[in-house]
Amino acid sequence: MIGITAGLEIARKALSTYQLALSVYGNNIANVDTPGFSRRSLLLREAEGHKLSVGRIGLGVDPVTIRRMRDTFLDDAYRRGTSSLALYESLEQSLQEIEMVFGEPDEGGLGAVIDEFWNSLQELANAPESHTARTIVRDRAVSLARALHQMDTDLGNMVETIDNDIRAYVGEINRIATAIADLNRDIVAGEAGGHEAGDLRDQRDLLIDQLSEITNVAVFEKDDGSVSVMMGTEALVERTDAVPLSTAEVSRGGFAVSEVRLGTMNRPITPAGGKLGALLRSRDEIIPRYKSALDEIARSLVEAVNATHRSGYGLDGSTGEDFFDPAGLTAGTINVAAAILNDLDLIAASAAGPVGDGDNALAIAGLRSQPITAGGSTVDEYYNSLVGTLGVESSAATAHRQREEVLVLEIDNRRESVKGVSIDEEMTNLIATQHAYEAAAKLVSVVDEVMDTLLSMV
Repeated sequence: MIGITAGLEIARKALSTYQLALSVYGNNIANVDTPGFSRRSLLLREAEGHKLSVGRIGLGVDPVTIRRMRDTFLDDAYRRGTSSLALYESLEQSLQEIEMVFGEPDEGGLGAVIDEFWNSLQELANAPESHTARTIVRDRAVSLARALHQMDTDLGNMVETIDNDIRAYVGEINRIATAIADLNRDIVAGEAGGHEAGDLRDQRDLLIDQLSEITNVAVFEKDDGSVSVMMGTEALVERTDAVPLSTAEVSRGGFAVSEVRLGTMNRPITPAGGKLGALLRSRDEIIPRYKSALDEIARSLVEAVNATHRSGYGLDGSTGEDFFDPAGLTAGTINVAAAILNDLDLIAASAAGPVGDGDNALAIAGLRSQPITAGGSTVDEYYNSLVGTLGVESSAATAHRQREEVLVLEIDNRRESVKGVSIDEEMTNLIATQHAYEAAAKLVSVVDEVMDTLLSMV
């Protein structure tokens, strides 16, 4: 039989349950601005009923579990989008820095310096005996060499900076992976009783979000609550074990750089996504490609100018002299020959020997329109094509970044609609729970009055 005391038990369960609900909603409100926090929901069920002759009647309410509001599909989509966005943001920044190195279309750019060199040779052809014209040719050639030196140095500095960032990100990945593995262990232990360890899972998800900005990750949850984290095709975290990354210095693209390696076997790997993937691509592919192009410009100028210059004659009748140092065939090593620097009379402006003859200077200036680069184009065409390619790459990275920003923002809004805390919604829940609590308290008062009435009749 259901007695009067059953009413007290129903009221007791209700009071206890709604006290818990008030704590859950209050905790949601308190953590409205906490990074990575997922709002909680208290799942309730009717307490086990009692069978009567007229049917079954429930004995109040029982809390089932405190559920963390998350959508794993949106989490995965957000992390993929974040990784892609970070990739294009970093690529855009690197390409913009390379554009600054080239300095086009400013007057101080390499294109303008090359033009001034060709023009000075044209002027020398008009006045081959003029020491002023010869000085200008030498100075323009020195400026050209210095411009290439500076660009080569700037690209090298970029590689060094990027390499430092890569090593820092490797250390950050190791820190995050270790923390995830530790949280895996704590979550498995904390959920042994069957209830979700929401606070620990939030911490782990926040770390995975941070990791997705650095590199591309995929997450697979196990039955025991732990997760495996894959970086591309490589296992980074497997339950309570984290696989460490390391770096080793190697030579690549003409630079001494840090190669990323995995595990105790030090197997070389190349992460493809996130900031780390972008930095590796910039350091190992993009910058070396532009450095190689500058080297080709330097080589073409040195070999073509020297070949024509050696066939001419200086003011003193000398011939067979190199204008550029033949050993300097890269952007970092191109230099005007020491003999030319020390004696302007050695500049071979004459084709046949007479002092007033400027045909050889004219022939050198004519190299401007000759296909002397390895690609069969003129130096000007080669350089303009290079600058054009850089502009296209930079614009493409910007367009990709803008598209990914829109996509990530949309996914994040949908994600926040599931896991984020809405003050209005939580206040509504609080008020509803308060009323339910007050009603349960009223039930206690009613049962107490009924019991007093019953006792007075005995």
